[in-house]
Amino acid sequence: MENPNKQSFTINLKLMKIVRWYPPNQSTFNRLQGYVIYIFFLVVAFSLVGVDMCVRRGYDMMQAIFVCEGIFFAFKFLPMFRKGERIKRCISYFDGVEYGPQDKTEQQILNNSVVLCQIITKFYIICISSCQVLFLLPALFSSGYELPLRMWLPYSTTSSLINYYATYAYIWTVISYCALTNASLDPLIGGLMFQAVSQLKILKHRIQNPENFDQDTFHATLLENYIYQRVVECIKYHTEILNFINEVDQCFSWCVFNQFSGTASLLCFLITAILTVPVTSIDGMQYVVFFFLILSQVLFYCYFGTLLFEESDQLVTASYLSHWYEYTLETQKLYLTLMERSQRPIILSAGGLLDLTLNTFTAILKKSYSVVAVLK
Repeated sequence: MENPNKQSFTINLKLMKIVRWYPPNQSTFNRLQGYVIYIFFLVVAFSLVGVDMCVRRGYDMMQAIFVCEGIFFAFKFLPMFRKGERIKRCISYFDGVEYGPQDKTEQQILNNSVVLCQIITKFYIICISSCQVLFLLPALFSSGYELPLRMWLPYSTTSSLINYYATYAYIWTVISYCALTNASLDPLIGGLMFQAVSQLKILKHRIQNPENFDQDTFHATLLENYIYQRVVECIKYHTEILNFINEVDQCFSWCVFNQFSGTASLLCFLITAILTVPVTSIDGMQYVVFFFLILSQVLFYCYFGTLLFEESDQLVTASYLSHWYEYTLETQKLYLTLMERSQRPIILSAGGLLDLTLNTFTAILKKSYSVVAVLK
């Protein structure tokens, strides 16, 4: 049967190729292109906003949010330029024939995984693009040469239409760069986590159905040997899943940690901003939309981390509910080994400090609200 895993991230990889995170080859020239784009459309833009805040000795809330967001974006994206091969290894980890589906149930599990990964990516792109339009368009319909974001510039944007529209186009490109990178990276990490969940579901199916064939065609001795080999394969499969999860954790843990670190600060700014302006105003709607978008990024990781934890925690139960008592003593010992190895559930972390679970998500919300309450 066809292994559909490689279809899960076609959209993500196209976006990552645009910003040179995932070029066809990791040559020095491709990396240089990626660094130039990163510096010109991220570092320079956020630095100009910071300089404007210092020169004017004041700031508006959108500038503060933008600078805070830029700092953790810079640290979140920087490691990605050197991880092209590692990302490729994570994406293609289960593409081999030995990991392909062995019956219709497994095929359906993988197909559902592909569909969900693609839906999440498309939904994420739509949400981020909507926020981008909501942030950038109001400036075009305002009176005068107003920009969606104030930044220090060595020229006057009000002196000519060319200066204004050139600056506006630069800000649009900056926001588009941030949108593209987030729309490719966050669903990719979440999708890889869900692929691990799907592989655990397949493993549970194989553990509970090692004799998934027509038993009438097998002699009793051959049947016992076949089941023994099937359980051995399940143990090896479980080891490969654990190695895959470890690879994903090492590859993206730092990115997720920076996302969590920045989110805590951003939520404080956004909650304060929402409380200080009418919700029905343009600024109020922007703040509310940004709040739910930032919140969804954290919920995204925590939700899939919880799914992974729950699915791995069910392996022991799946082994116990199988027909192990009908098999030979050697096969029963293999089941016992598998149960022992499965007693420690899988918990991904952000930088080794924060567990990716819904408990962490609620803790971040509580802390953010507490900080805002104290400042108020």
